[in-house]
Amino acid sequence: MKRTLLLSLLLIFMLGAKAQVVYNPNVAIKPLVSMSVYKVEMTPQATIVTIRLRNQNQLTPFYIESKNLYIQKTGEFEAYKLVKSENVPFAPKKHIFSFKDEILEFTLHFPPMPKPVKYFDIKVEGDSKRFYLQGVILDHDLNSEITRGFRAAQQGDINKSLEAFINVAEMDMYFEFGLAYFNVIYILAEQKRWAEAGEWYKKFQERFFYDKKIHQNYLEGMGIIQHLEEGR
Repeated sequence: MKRTLLLSLLLIFMLGAKAQVVYNPNVAIKPLVSMSVYKVEMTPQATIVTIRLRNQNQLTPFYIESKNLYIQKTGEFEAYKLVKSENVPFAPKKHIFSFKDEILEFTLHFPPMPKPVKYFDIKVEGDSKRFYLQGVILDHDLNSEITRGFRAAQQGDINKSLEAFINVAEMDMYFEFGLAYFNVIYILAEQKRWAEAGEWYKKFQERFFYDKKIHQNYLEGMGIIQHLEEGR
């Protein structure tokens, strides 16, 4: 009896050791600010993603157009289609939010992706503007430094935030999202360090980013690009 129990516990431990769980990973691009990934579980059998959507500013009814969802490593072609889901409002169903800060949580199950996985995307087949997550970051160092940058900014420590985002920009040249460059340029502009901001904007322009147009629009809307161009 004791031997059977010992073998069972050993099997549970071995299965658990093979699973990778990442809580609250940062996401480079998403359609709604209040949408977040709560948890990513990667096991030999599946990739399981739990997503949360918080009703911060009375959201319109939420739904996903199609069950034709897939997951893939960012920048790669191999796609893994949705196997099952929990609590997802697929059209024609819709989730109508009833009160402020209400949270809709749903889970998506996909086949396992070959490791290592540093960042990945979830998309709907076609060109969905309602639901997508690009650049879900699983890399521990990258995640930690991005989180440090945002937390430092929230706490008013701009210099520490700047340091963190510079580290992110220089950490992984294969991470083709511009959020670190955007934040570096923005912070330097806020500090009126225009020469340095111009150098970082030049670096930003020279690189490929999936979200380059998004960040360019933000910088333009804040008048930063115009100031940099006039200063040349």
